[in-house]
Amino acid sequence: MSPREPARSMVRRCHAPPLQAGRKRLMRSKKVIVQNEHGIHTRVALRVLERSKELGSEVTICKGCLKADGCSILELMLLGAEKGSEIELIVNGGDEDRNLGAISEIFSDGSGI
Repeated sequence: MSPREPARSMVRRCHAPPLQAGRKRLMRSKKVIVQNEHGIHTRVALRVLERSKELGSEVTICKGCLKADGCSILELMLLGAEKGSEIELIVNGGDEDRNLGAISEIFSDGSGI
C-alpha cells in the first residue's frame, strides 16, 4: 500500500446522482485527451476551478471510473490524469455548450496555464 492510496479514496466513483422527481437531467459532456506535458497539476486544476466559478456551471471531470468536482483542486489532482489520458468533462447549468468549450480548451491546448 503506497502513501497515496488513502488519499485516493477522497475521489468519488463516477456515477450520476439520482434525479429528483420531475426534473430532467440537462448536461453536456465531451471526452478530451490531456495534452499538457505534466498532466493535471496545480496550475491546471486552479485554472479549471477559476473557469468553473466564472462560468457559473457545475463541472465534473471523470477519468475511468473516478470523478472530481471542478471546484476542488485536490480532487482534480487526485484523478492522476497524465499527458495522453482520456478524461470526460461534464458541464451542467448555464450556457453548457459555451462553457464546455471553455473548459475543454484548458486540456486540449496543452498550455496548462
